[in-house]
Amino acid sequence: MKLILASAFLFVLITGLESKPHRNPKDKEECVCLHGGSCVYYRTYKKSYGCACPTGYTGEHCEKDLRSKCYKDMGHDYRGTASKTSNNFDCLHWDSPLLKNMYFNAQMKDALKLGLGKHNYCRNPNNGLRPWCFFKGPKSVVSMFCQVPKCKVDETTESTCGRRQHKLYKIVGGNSSPIESQPWIATLYQVSRRNKQQQFFQCGASLINPCWLLTAAHCFPDSEFPEPKDYVVILGKSNLNETNEHREQRFQVEKIIRHQNYSDRTNALDNDIALVRIRSASGHCASMTNSVQTVCLPSADLKLRDGTHCEIAGFGKEAYDNIVYSQSLKSTSVQLMSQEVCQSIQYYGKLINNNMFCAGDPEWKVDACKGDSGGPLICQHNGQMMLYGIISWGEECAKKNKPGVYTRITNYLQWIEENMAKAIRVRNSNIIPK
Repeated sequence: MKLILASAFLFVLITGLESKPHRNPKDKEECVCLHGGSCVYYRTYKKSYGCACPTGYTGEHCEKDLRSKCYKDMGHDYRGTASKTSNNFDCLHWDSPLLKNMYFNAQMKDALKLGLGKHNYCRNPNNGLRPWCFFKGPKSVVSMFCQVPKCKVDETTESTCGRRQHKLYKIVGGNSSPIESQPWIATLYQVSRRNKQQQFFQCGASLINPCWLLTAAHCFPDSEFPEPKDYVVILGKSNLNETNEHREQRFQVEKIIRHQNYSDRTNALDNDIALVRIRSASGHCASMTNSVQTVCLPSADLKLRDGTHCEIAGFGKEAYDNIVYSQSLKSTSVQLMSQEVCQSIQYYGKLINNNMFCAGDPEWKVDACKGDSGGPLICQHNGQMMLYGIISWGEECAKKNKPGVYTRITNYLQWIEENMAKAIRVRNSNIIPK
């Protein structure tokens, strides 16, 4: 009996010494432990290392967050374990053979960094609107947003959209502003088909996601409707005639989605909204800096009071009869007007419908003007800057009883979400990883 115990003790002692964790400098490049996990190396294991995960995290690389029940911002950093689509379908595993020809899968480059792996948890690897996954549809593999709620904004889950370094207020009657005061402003240029070096400033736009802009549909006219390759976008720009390579980010336009019901037949612009997907020459989306930030989208039920002070910004003309656009970014404050006043005979009458709203200056000294189209009307709500409207149309600029008219963003949140999701599905089905 003593001999058996002694043998067992000797076996444990030997194997314990052999499997005792040790650090191997040669294996450091192999070990990847996320969320503060530490690498531990073993001689007897088939894999030479493992991860010691902090409380609340698990997985081969500590990539799964067991405590995360909601997503922040757009959910790019969500690492929770939700695995159902919004229609209650089970998500496919990211390493499923069914996804081998999809752009996003567990085998792609940077898969671990993007949260993809041997699991079927919802992720947002493409900087979409919120976490999503693939599921097996009746005819093909389809992507869909997931059943995971957005975190409520409080001290512990503060959103990063709608932040800026400066608050300075011309559009017509406004002030020059550094780009840091409106870091979501994008400048849209049309490229000459005859001379690719010639670019003409077209419109403003707002960065709502590192890969997506919102702008006005009328920035893309019906006649000779241009292709995405006919445009470039620059973020972080304070002056039209100057280039700052350290601050600016330049992008190609990958896709233009103009609202299917856009119309200008009544001399008013209805459904004046368009989505623009951007990518750099190297295939990346925007990087967040002091000069480049996303602006928050409002909730569908947000209805701000009449008289609320909001901001507009852009490079438009400083007066209606000016020939040239402003060379520097301008911004100003305007007040939201009641729908009843805007629809009165003294103002715009029946031209105004519920897809639009008016905002202006009680003294008619400041307003948006030609060239500001597509840019943002931003309102502060719950400590964040919200994209409440898109600069759309108006009669002249800063004209009495003719305020600026804006596209009502809250009417289009579902349209934005559905079209971004559809674009993801089409992109994933067309792109095969190298």
